Amino acid sequence: MELRHLRYFIAVAGELHFARAAAKLNIAPPTLSAQIQQLETSLGARLFTRKTRSVALTHVGKRFLEEARAALKQVEHAELVGRRAAKGEMGSIAVGYILAAAHAGYVASSVLDFRDKHPDASVQLRRMSTIPQMAALIDGALDIGFTRVPDRFPAELTGFIIDRQPLCLVLPEGHRLATQKVIEPGALAGEPFVTTSLEMEMGYWSNVGALVPAHVSVQIVARVTDTSSVLFSVAAGIGLGVLPESMARMSVDGVVFRKVTGPTRTSDQVVVFRRNEGSPLVRAFIAMLRATARDLRRQAAE
Repeated sequence: MELRHLRYFIAVAGELHFARAAAKLNIAPPTLSAQIQQLETSLGARLFTRKTRSVALTHVGKRFLEEARAALKQVEHAELVGRRAAKGEMGSIAVGYILAAAHAGYVASSVLDFRDKHPDASVQLRRMSTIPQMAALIDGALDIGFTRVPDRFPAELTGFIIDRQPLCLVLPEGHRLATQKVIEPGALAGEPFVTTSLEMEMGYWSNVGALVPAHVSVQIVARVTDTSSVLFSVAAGIGLGVLPESMARMSVDGVVFRKVTGPTRTSDQVVVFRRNEGSPLVRAFIAMLRATARDLRRQAAE
């Protein structure tokens, strides 16, 4: 049984006349009659009782008509979905993000803008640190990642910078330096610092190194799993931290964010994706993110 058999059967059932149904289908009546006979043979049942001038549905034919219409409707829907998916109009995208990107605001705003233009697309957000995101992108568990900029992309991946966030010193509000709005790097000599685990966030030491000159000796007293844990550790008095400015929006009691004198140092955040991405929907999201990155750079320059 093929789809044409269903279409021919539905046409005859609608007209209850082979000649009229054949004209509607633009085929010869004998061809239509032969196709209906093939369908009946494959089902092992009569679908029509044939009379001299007309036909009538049998009990089996009436029941089969309901299913044939439902099946054809589902096939037509599948064809529509396939065409729209091929155009990048619908489907699903899995997006990973780090906390700093989420608090910067562009992750949520990008998803809102994309779904406004693609209302039939669904987006699943997953909070993941940088290295696990890279692995998930390669494995296909993620489609797009918002991560820290890596030293280099894995061979399967590529990306572009979407945001550069100033790095800030994070102190307990009772710390001796907390009363200062801007802090000299030399004042940090001997201070304890909390960072995320190097296995969880590649290159995190570069944050501390960006604010603290090499000749100023500091201590790494704890490595924690994520940036929110850095904030809570600072609030608990375990040590100081260095985080992107957007993390100040997390609003943890007992901590303050301060700038360090010297040129502005940034935590660069990137959009990461597969080099040979085949999904039109994912490619459309990437194109929109490129436009977002241009807008953010323009705003930063103003």
